[in-house]
Amino acid sequence: MEKNKKEEKGLNKILFLGEIGPNGWQGHFKATSEQCAKIANRFDIPAVNSLEAEVNAVIDGDLIRVYGHIKANLERICVVSLDHFEEVLDTDFEALFAEDVPLLKEGEMEDDIEPIDRGRLDIFDIVSEQVGLNMNPFPRKDGVSGDYTENTETGNHPFANLKNLIKKD
Repeated sequence: MEKNKKEEKGLNKILFLGEIGPNGWQGHFKATSEQCAKIANRFDIPAVNSLEAEVNAVIDGDLIRVYGHIKANLERICVVSLDHFEEVLDTDFEALFAEDVPLLKEGEMEDDIEPIDRGRLDIFDIVSEQVGLNMNPFPRKDGVSGDYTENTETGNHPFANLKNLIKKD
């Protein structure tokens, strides 16, 4: 394992800016079951079954560039059938941070740059946010279409009785 690379149990790492050397900083994290439950609760999904993240941080001028890779196994609910199913995230991510984020208007920050809180970055929060950003916003189980189909065999469909309401002269 590289000298600068750290193996962490859990995502409970607070990264202080002073830890980012000239060659950057690297860490590999595996979320605990408690952390998985917190992320599931945060995004109102049934479960986060597993989550691993490779996280790197480098100084890029006035910015801190945090990037890496996330592998997660999520339990989701299909928006069509309401069945539970597994969604797998296997994706790269990147986020930009700065101590002095320029304000566009009062209270509004530049969209792509997040503020650094007192010279430190919370790895749990960064990875959690990336899980939320990369989840399917309208999860659908494989093989389930959202198309409406009528049951023409029985003649039962939502508007079948409307013909009885029409007055015939």
